[in-house]
Amino acid sequence: MRTSILVLGVMLLIPLVSSSPAQTAPKEKPWSVKATTIDACSCNLLCPCLFNTHPDKDFCKYNSVMKIEKGNYGEVKLDGMKVWMSGDMGADFSKGEFKSMYFTFEPSATQEQVDAAMKVMSFVAPGKAKDTGIDRAPIVWDRKGKTAYAKLGDGQGEVALSVLTGKDGKNPVVLKNISLGAEKKNNGLILAKSKHHYKGHQLDYAFEDKSGGIYEIESSGGGEK
Repeated sequence: MRTSILVLGVMLLIPLVSSSPAQTAPKEKPWSVKATTIDACSCNLLCPCLFNTHPDKDFCKYNSVMKIEKGNYGEVKLDGMKVWMSGDMGADFSKGEFKSMYFTFEPSATQEQVDAAMKVMSFVAPGKAKDTGIDRAPIVWDRKGKTAYAKLGDGQGEVALSVLTGKDGKNPVVLKNISLGAEKKNNGLILAKSKHHYKGHQLDYAFEDKSGGIYEIESSGGGEK
């Protein structure tokens, strides 16, 4: 799970631009996002990356699949977009740097939407990764009752979650009053056991009976709408 998470979520390699006193930073476009993420990682439940800068192994390899219910960056609409994030947080991310993060967007998304979505995610989960990349592939995203499922392409990635229930045996276990990134609002983390895998770029991993979760976020910023 990401510190964004749980990517969510979502570290970008953002170049730093030096500026002199005479330079003025451009005004950021107004942006907003309301999204739900299906998340899984290689850590045991509960993922320690939520509270620490080290996973329970020498790595934290993950799959985070975001579905944007409503969003925009400036005039670019992001409603209905899905974003698949895979990578490795590494053994130590205390400096805000992951080992790798790869993004996959559906073929139906325009390049303008992809660029806008990447910009929005840089606000929701700021940071950077040593290795990054952007791919295109179909994404299946489904949530029903106490289960959630996502599939990437023809199977290069897959996530299956089984939500944990509390002592009443009915209602899910929800972790409240935590930050899942830099979002303004979240509805808590619904805890789940995960089975997931990913194969792409230099990565090839599969895990079962590990940490997982579902979470909803809302956030916004930038100039006046």
